[in-house]
Amino acid sequence: MDTGTQVRVGEAYVSGALTALEDGPRTRLFYELLAEVVESAGLRAYLPHRVTDPVTAADLDPRTVYDIDRAHVTGSRVVVAYGGIPSFGVGIEVELAREHGIPVILVVERDRSVSRLLLGNPAVVEVVRFAELDGLRRSLVTALERVRDVVASESGRAVSDDVIVQRFLASLEQARHLPDGEVAALLRIGEVDGEAASAIRDAVATGRLFGAGLRDLVGRYALRGGDLGVFILRDVLERPLVQVARMVGSDPRSAKRRLEAARTRIGLPPDARSEDIAQWLVTELIAPPTRALQLHLFNSRESDE
Repeated sequence: MDTGTQVRVGEAYVSGALTALEDGPRTRLFYELLAEVVESAGLRAYLPHRVTDPVTAADLDPRTVYDIDRAHVTGSRVVVAYGGIPSFGVGIEVELAREHGIPVILVVERDRSVSRLLLGNPAVVEVVRFAELDGLRRSLVTALERVRDVVASESGRAVSDDVIVQRFLASLEQARHLPDGEVAALLRIGEVDGEAASAIRDAVATGRLFGAGLRDLVGRYALRGGDLGVFILRDVLERPLVQVARMVGSDPRSAKRRLEAARTRIGLPPDARSEDIAQWLVTELIAPPTRALQLHLFNSRESDE
């Protein structure tokens, strides 16, 4: 294992207003900054505007948007919510976090007022007020570290292995399959159609590809088009490269370049060995709740030995 690579053990959902923004590009860039801070703290960042943005994904129906974003909120380890722009969506996401026992870090400028209802939500465990970006970076990292320590200590409280295993198996089954509508929406967002889309849809239905894994590839890693199709068909479904190229309407040489680009994007070497790919698939394409339960279970056993 490459010891220089930071191991990320949970997802952070970056929540912020997206509808009817006065300066959409600048606001989205700010969310990208929050994601960078989250990643520097050892978490994987999920940014809704990369997947369900009301401008770039305007064709998605409201229920699909709700299902996709809700799945990421409830599967996250922490929610980082920007409260500087009033938003129904942010309020809903914070309440979803409360319902599922997920801590929320609220981020807002010092000179802006925030609804007392939002501030009083029990899920909000940290409020990061900032005047400039460097101060925001430092304060947010500190808040993330405090939340991480609290979550770790709480998860370490006495829970029987049997209960943990039962929760793990239940969440594993939920992660395996997604509603047909969400799979179709993810394939649209991922710009995959034709024979490749049919193969991917069938793989999710049969459990060969975790539904949550498809969601991660499209949402967290932002794979699109041929890169997404080639990676799933070749590295997940293990189809021959010549067949993969035909299915995505490409030639083998171009398909190989797309495969290398996709591997690089998700953090694998372009020439990754099959065993490294297999390990990545196991550790990264399982939904965060199941991964957290795995870590809790195995860490508990190691401390007892």
